Amino acid sequence: MRKAIKVLTGILLAVAFSLASTALAWATSTKELLFLPLFMLTLVGFIISFFTKKTGVVIIYIASLLWILQLAEGFGWFITFEPNNTALWGVIFLPLAFCILLSYLTVRFLFLRSPNEKKKYSAVSLTIALVIPIVGLLSYADKTYEKNVFAEFYQVKNDNYKVIFRPSPADTRMFEVEMASEEVRNLVLDKATFVANHHYFPNAVFKVRMKFDKIEEVELYKLEADNLSKPIRWDVTELKGETEFLK
Repeated sequence: MRKAIKVLTGILLAVAFSLASTALAWATSTKELLFLPLFMLTLVGFIISFFTKKTGVVIIYIASLLWILQLAEGFGWFITFEPNNTALWGVIFLPLAFCILLSYLTVRFLFLRSPNEKKKYSAVSLTIALVIPIVGLLSYADKTYEKNVFAEFYQVKNDNYKVIFRPSPADTRMFEVEMASEEVRNLVLDKATFVANHHYFPNAVFKVRMKFDKIEEVELYKLEADNLSKPIRWDVTELKGETEFLK
């Protein structure tokens, strides 16, 4: 069992080093920077386990739980949006599987001489290790994201006017809606750029509510730096055109 723990920890360290290096170079959030201290903690536990078995294994156990917590949200995102991406199986799923197995084996090792406690605590440890990524997955059951898009407004002086949203000015993916908001109309006439036959805002901001990978509704709440006092909400079935780029 001790050998299995070391082998799994060694494999985890190899993957963790890649994750930590990538995070240092490309991290866009504080959470991503946590890969480095987690790698260091795992390495310390691995080294100490060669000299002080129990202390090293305790550190590896703590590190494995922290890794599960760190990877849980990414696991939820991966299963929800990229289940067919084989590269991510190696980056997210395999380290998570190693950590779940490590958390189980380390507890069994720590209670090796107490059969009753070993059975009880290893079962508790395995349950906790499995529940954390399940919670990470379920967090995507009803989640709201922000999405910035390019907005074009046509014939805004009419009672009802057409608005087209797309990812960027030259992108052919788009959807359109009809609007009658006086607040939006005033912002467009006052602050939007006019070109050819329409006005545009380079940056309109949606709140996109999703259930796993399905868009349920979108809410336009901001145009450039101006928050709308009355955000405009649509069910996804009301949007004419392509909406996949909102994901």
